[in-house]
Amino acid sequence: MAILYALIAALGFGLSAPLAKLLLASASPLLLAGLLYLGAGAFLGLARVGWRRRPAVGRLLTARDRWILAGVVLAGGVLAPPLLLWGLSRSPAASTALLLNLEVVFTALLAGAVFGEHLGARVGGAAVVMALGGVALGWAPGSLTSVAGFVAVALACVLWALDNNLTSLIAEGDPLLIVMVKGLGAGTVNTVLALAAGESLPGPRTIGLGMALGAVSYGTSLALFILAMRDLGAARTGAYFATAPFFGAAGGILLLDEPPTPGLLVAAGLMALATWLLVGERHAHTHRHAAASHAHVHVTDAHHQHEHSGREGAEPHGHTHSTGALEHEHPHTPDIHHDHGHP
Repeated sequence: MAILYALIAALGFGLSAPLAKLLLASASPLLLAGLLYLGAGAFLGLARVGWRRRPAVGRLLTARDRWILAGVVLAGGVLAPPLLLWGLSRSPAASTALLLNLEVVFTALLAGAVFGEHLGARVGGAAVVMALGGVALGWAPGSLTSVAGFVAVALACVLWALDNNLTSLIAEGDPLLIVMVKGLGAGTVNTVLALAAGESLPGPRTIGLGMALGAVSYGTSLALFILAMRDLGAARTGAYFATAPFFGAAGGILLLDEPPTPGLLVAAGLMALATWLLVGERHAHTHRHAAASHAHVHVTDAHHQHEHSGREGAEPHGHTHSTGALEHEHPHTPDIHHDHGHP
């Protein structure tokens, strides 16, 4: 399911590009970004309040988690969008589309070098191939014309990569709460920045459509992205999510009558290859789980053999539980139970 979550998230986010393009005639990029984030935050907030009998989807956030979430909002929601827009104003759109694929590479590099996530040859290769697919999708002769614009977009990608890896640290938390906080925080900051720059609010129709698009393409997609991270980790989820530009380009053809390009066909082939590399990954070895006590959503399996009081509710459910030491061998990914070291 985690792979499906990641691909659906990429589909929703990718299709937001051609749909948002229709709204740019009535709202500036920065103001539209604010509306999209506000729509995401408001929708997930209403879902948390209205869906009282929903099954457990995540544990409560600890004090440490809240600091990490603040970093997520700051890096991915506050600092990265203005850098992207500043870079976009100084480089062609094709160049920006090309450079945005640095995010998947930076996510994998940070995951392996800083956050201790095991990658492996197939995951590293998939990240590179996926980035090359983005290059094929966005390449235009002479597109890399602005060094300043290049640096700004690259820095935005670094910040979003940091956002991805920080989010993976709190992925066991309630995704509705995480997206609500990120959406409302980032949306408020971007909207205030736009208004402070002298931009005026668009009409009610544009505001409503922008927030509705954000609810689906940002809110729902980000929640699914977090659910995928629980089982796949930051690097693998980021690599699957890198198919979003392809979905966006395909949406442009279907929704905006944009002509298909040879680059789109090359990108589709490369992204299919990258997905095959990821799906075909099999990482298995003997490993040991230390005794631990933690809280997250789970079902009864080899890693969750503990007593219940009867008040926990139907599975999947989330509660504080203890696990004993365990040594076994099976295929696994870097989820909450498999963050062990590798030689």
